[in-house]
Amino acid sequence: MLGREAVTAPGDSVSESLLRRYADHLTEVQGLAAATVHYRLRYARAMLASFRVRRLEQLKTWSAEAIRRFVAHEGRRGCPASGQVIASSIRSFLRFLLLHRLLDRDLAPAVPGFANWSLASLPETVRDEELEKLISTIDTSTALGLRNRAIVLCMVDLGLRASDVAHLEVDGVDIAAQVLQLRRPKQRHATVVPMTRRLASAVDVYLRRGRPQCSSSALFVIHRAPRGKALTSAGMEGVVTRRAADAGLGHRIRGTHVIRHGAASRWLRAGATLKQIADLLGHRSIDTTSIYAKIDLAALTQVAMPWPTSQEETR
Repeated sequence: MLGREAVTAPGDSVSESLLRRYADHLTEVQGLAAATVHYRLRYARAMLASFRVRRLEQLKTWSAEAIRRFVAHEGRRGCPASGQVIASSIRSFLRFLLLHRLLDRDLAPAVPGFANWSLASLPETVRDEELEKLISTIDTSTALGLRNRAIVLCMVDLGLRASDVAHLEVDGVDIAAQVLQLRRPKQRHATVVPMTRRLASAVDVYLRRGRPQCSSSALFVIHRAPRGKALTSAGMEGVVTRRAADAGLGHRIRGTHVIRHGAASRWLRAGATLKQIADLLGHRSIDTTSIYAKIDLAALTQVAMPWPTSQEETR
């Protein structure tokens, strides 16, 4: 059992030992995606640090009021959606502690909730011409440039997340059929997505002339030391932000998600249905996709009633 039988390695803190076991539980027992495990560990670590846990026996002194204060304090730092992530992460950790008898009672119900009204906010987006400028300013005279152009096109043309692009593999590329096999971290199975002509061409050129010879199965790899190692999600973010800065768009494109929003908005203006956009973006619920309907202002003006004049109001 995790409680009394848990042994802490020499030089290792009680908190870090506990967090390692919690990470194993999240991964091996619950089968959660790596991104979810990351967030749950982050807030579990923050709570252990806040309560200055040095011994496992201290956990049984926690009170419902202390839990409420901690979650409320952390939740006020971010947006409502972040508050929900914090609350769910802390509930998960408290249930784990109860399962292993490190708590005397269930404190998960003490965690407060955070209101997050559906479709209450607008996603940040960028214009089509800005995305095209981002693509056109990439130097394709080098192998690194060929890689970067293919990466950016994966996001611009397909709306892929940085993690989606990081999980692409060479064996999943079919240039002749112009399709990619995509393994999304939040899904248990691979899906096949169509490539645009320019994306298929960019990937083909990169594979033939840019990608270094290496044993990695990843499509996009590091070109400098450690050469041939798979490029991570953080690496994808770095490619985009550096290219955006070079294109004079650093103030508009500060990450990869804004490109994804721009792609969804472009598809909506082109006449795609929300269901089609949801499938391309990998949304499990169409409710997640429906927020993009709010930013198609051109379409909304076609159905909006004209504002009445003062004379019309008196009639």
